[in-house]
Amino acid sequence: MNSTCDLTDQIPLLVKLLLAKDIFPPQKLKEINDPKNPENCSLESLLIKKGLATDKQIAEAYADYLFMPLYEGTDEKPDLQLTTILPEKICRDYMLAPVAIREGELDVAFAKFDGISMADELQLLTGMPIRCMFAPISVVEGLLDAMFSSGSANFISQSDDYHADSEDSDTGEVDDSLLEIDKAPPPGPDGRVIRMVNQILEQAIRVGASDIHIEPFEDSCAIRLRVDGTLRELAPPPRSLFVPIVSRFKILAKMDIAEKRVPQDGAIALKGGGKRIDLRVNTVPTVYGEKMVMRLLDKGAIPLELTGLGFDERQSKDLIESIEMPHGLMLVTGPTGSGKSTTLYACLNKLNKPDTNICTVEDPVEYKFKGMNQVQVKAMVGLTFSSALRAFLRQDPDVIMVGEVRDQETAQICLRAALTGHFVLSTIHTNDSLSAVNRLVDMGIEPFLLASTLRVLEAQRLIRRLCPDCREPYDCNAETAKEYGLEPGQTLYRPKGCEMCRGSGYRGRIGVFEVVRITNRISTMIQNRASLTELRSATREEGMKLLLDSGLDKVRQGIASLEDVLTVAMSDDD
Repeated sequence: MNSTCDLTDQIPLLVKLLLAKDIFPPQKLKEINDPKNPENCSLESLLIKKGLATDKQIAEAYADYLFMPLYEGTDEKPDLQLTTILPEKICRDYMLAPVAIREGELDVAFAKFDGISMADELQLLTGMPIRCMFAPISVVEGLLDAMFSSGSANFISQSDDYHADSEDSDTGEVDDSLLEIDKAPPPGPDGRVIRMVNQILEQAIRVGASDIHIEPFEDSCAIRLRVDGTLRELAPPPRSLFVPIVSRFKILAKMDIAEKRVPQDGAIALKGGGKRIDLRVNTVPTVYGEKMVMRLLDKGAIPLELTGLGFDERQSKDLIESIEMPHGLMLVTGPTGSGKSTTLYACLNKLNKPDTNICTVEDPVEYKFKGMNQVQVKAMVGLTFSSALRAFLRQDPDVIMVGEVRDQETAQICLRAALTGHFVLSTIHTNDSLSAVNRLVDMGIEPFLLASTLRVLEAQRLIRRLCPDCREPYDCNAETAKEYGLEPGQTLYRPKGCEMCRGSGYRGRIGVFEVVRITNRISTMIQNRASLTELRSATREEGMKLLLDSGLDKVRQGIASLEDVLTVAMSDDD
């Protein structure tokens, strides 16, 4: 008796439902439970292939069990406007299809039992209540093929909205994920989540945030924006809305909303305030749920002129003349978040001409540009910096940009490319520009190779810009002036705080740079293994400014406070 109950409990739900309807006799159970069965497919597919049930019978069984209507399709062509409501990937991954919109509700046909769990997520994504129906798998597949075939592409291409969006796309590809946050969200409880998500994005864009942090805690959550390098907390939503908000962002970023155990990466393209912003999205599982961080990437914020980044005239001139050389190596150094990528893109913008073949390999590709061949690193399939570089050398490049020199192999290929008639730009993590020489020597690069290939070294930091409306003047005392080469009694400025800067005393950030152009003298010193202190002294004697010198210029101009400059621009021998 007990063994019979155990056996019954082991029978899958679908098989129980079909047996109850006498779709096939119990004797056929052996064909399903046979451990030698070579079929590697779902139970539904197995039953159909064995001829034990049709997809319509399976759909009827599930529909009766779930008290849902059965959808068998119609002869009418599907409304192609429905293709703009749900992404194709979600529809095909979960075997579901939007059928119609009736009285503000969306009818969705499901072909898989597990797909019903997606109803809440679809409600968040669309902002409409979902009316669930069950359908045979052939009906859902037919709907999806009709919606997302070339016919739907023709429909979309005739839409004025698509043309407007495609003009913003640098790749020329259809961007069906472009989110317009200026549009009013739909009414209802899910409209509340969409409204909150849009408000977070709007506020981040309005205050010029570089990152958005969404963090869970035991009985609360936090939303913080990084503005001018400092995190500012927003009024947090109720803890009950944390998961719906994160799910909404994950759907927009085309991430797996069912997977919450491993880190994920995604991207969102949005339109707000008349401009396009790209978001790089990352999630990490914590003990209280998934933490999400989004980096805002505004390509329009990259200035075409290097002086717009904060370079002075001498630094800008040295940098431009160096990168316009036919071959050589440029290295940009600095910590994470110091704007190295922005500087590299500004240089590439300067070089981006029809007669120049530019190839880049990046991890990740933050901004997409016309006229550049950009490659995304994919270590899982063997596409690394070094393998992409080797391939580039067979692509007839003029300029190569490598996201980062991380190892000896990448460094050697960069130098080989620089020696064979290419100009190479890359980044490396060191405290200042000249420390890159020691780092490369430590990687096994011969000093004579560095001396012959290096054209320019650049280091940078980002410091907060004083608010021009409330900065407070004060006189520099004699002791401070003597220590930092300032004039006693010179007027300097410090932060105060006003409504314009939200009480922080700062508004925006500006770069502090050192640009070391490799002259004959410095090249000889590198070849002779001169010390870092000797290289710094020679650089200053050549009239070039190091980080501290550049920062003190910003202090004298009233752009930055002395305290801020000293926190980022002190070197070992200063």
